[in-house]
Amino acid sequence: MKDEQTKAAIIQWMVPTIVLIIVVIVMLFNFSAKSRQSAAAGVESNIINVAEKYAAKVKYEVGRMKDAGMPIGYIMTDYASLDRRVIADMEKTLCRNSAAYAALYWGNDGKGTLQNGAQITIDKLGYYEALTEDVKKDAEQDNSVRYIYVGDDEIGFKKDAIVAVTSFEGTTDKLLLYYSLDKLAQLFKLSEFDADAFYVVMDVDGTIMKNTETGSKYVRGENLWEIIRQNPEYKDKIERATLRIKNKTSGSFSAVVGEEARRLVYAPIGINGWALVIGINQSYVDNLENREWNNTKQMIYQLVVAILIFLGMVVIINIINKIKNSEKSKELEEKADTDLLTSLNNKLATERKIKKYMEEHPNEQGLMFVLDIDNFKKINDTLGHAFGDEVLRSLGHQIGAIFRATDVVGRTGGDEFTIFLKNLSDDAVLEKEAKKLCNFFKNFQAGEYVKYAATASIGAAVFPKDGKDFESLYKAADNALYTAKKRGKNQLAFYGDECTKSKAKTEVERESQKRD
Repeated sequence: MKDEQTKAAIIQWMVPTIVLIIVVIVMLFNFSAKSRQSAAAGVESNIINVAEKYAAKVKYEVGRMKDAGMPIGYIMTDYASLDRRVIADMEKTLCRNSAAYAALYWGNDGKGTLQNGAQITIDKLGYYEALTEDVKKDAEQDNSVRYIYVGDDEIGFKKDAIVAVTSFEGTTDKLLLYYSLDKLAQLFKLSEFDADAFYVVMDVDGTIMKNTETGSKYVRGENLWEIIRQNPEYKDKIERATLRIKNKTSGSFSAVVGEEARRLVYAPIGINGWALVIGINQSYVDNLENREWNNTKQMIYQLVVAILIFLGMVVIINIINKIKNSEKSKELEEKADTDLLTSLNNKLATERKIKKYMEEHPNEQGLMFVLDIDNFKKINDTLGHAFGDEVLRSLGHQIGAIFRATDVVGRTGGDEFTIFLKNLSDDAVLEKEAKKLCNFFKNFQAGEYVKYAATASIGAAVFPKDGKDFESLYKAADNALYTAKKRGKNQLAFYGDECTKSKAKTEVERESQKRD
């Protein structure tokens, strides 16, 4: 009855607590989601501001070229009788003091004069029709200037260019100023984003006029939108971006081409519906967002951790108590399993551990050694029982160190030791371990002041070939031990007749019989 009341009291306390904690955790995760969205919006606003800044730089670079050419153009039109060499000199000065790499003055005779004095037949240019179109009215642009993009200037310089075509009121004369799109790359050298970001100047339909040639898959074709549109899921995003650019509005969206994930940030330049698009690695944007909301995230994590700690206290206390009890039990078990003199396994522990291995691994090869110290009774009689114990203690400490921690090494009698080696792959390993044990006794000495070179007779039997259970294997090893003693002690013998042993095993036995 008392146990049931205690259980009911615990449930009454735990249920509301758990419900409260669940509510708090849900609120924290909602707050986390909103904070993440806010961080993402902040990062998007920042990268769009950067894109707009660069777009303004492009417009400024092209616009200042036009501004520099306007007054000189009016001089040329006011003095129609100017010699072409004078016009060329004026154009040369204009190019030297502006961003234009070439200037072409087009008079009413259908001929154009370059700054180097060369004569150009205007109607032979591939973009002649674009030059003769009426200037479109645009409240944001000077109505006397039209900008066109040419993939090859066709005037001898062979450059992709933006051409500012300036018309002068009351005359058909025009001044063409050529701005190299290679100059745009200089604007983007000091990137405010990751070093792998690309910059593209394109028209509203996605045709690429210039890019920074980073090797990105996005800019390998002629049309940025067509490359991205290969994945149908981006169709709506592209249409929305196109509409926003037409409405002179900036924005961004994420896309993946191949395995390349980018955040595409677009900003209208304010000329002919052209736009600047910056392709930033999505991982870079994600890192920016993570940094933005890192403080909030840390606070949320701390609160969640505090809640989990609160819930886990009882569990932890119980676990600690169980661990302590387990450690005590293990310590007692180890003491019960340990031979006090040698610190090795005692007889019961040795048998139990070997039997357990045999049950769990009936088909995996193992090797059992049973060894007796030679003439141990004589050691006790002549040097005393204390020295005999010292021999056993030294042997126990030293012999345990030459085998693996997973192997079983134990003292199973007065001067008898049993060793069982696990998971031995083949006969070569068996023979190697047997040699190692033989070599150990060639160098073994006991005693702190009086060094005594104790030897041992060793019997070896192979599991499961010589015995499939502990009793039969031990009996086989003990028979081999008897053989070693019969041959004169201080040696190792394998179980079995000479005719059935391998040549290598026989060699091990012969080597063990050699006296130093």
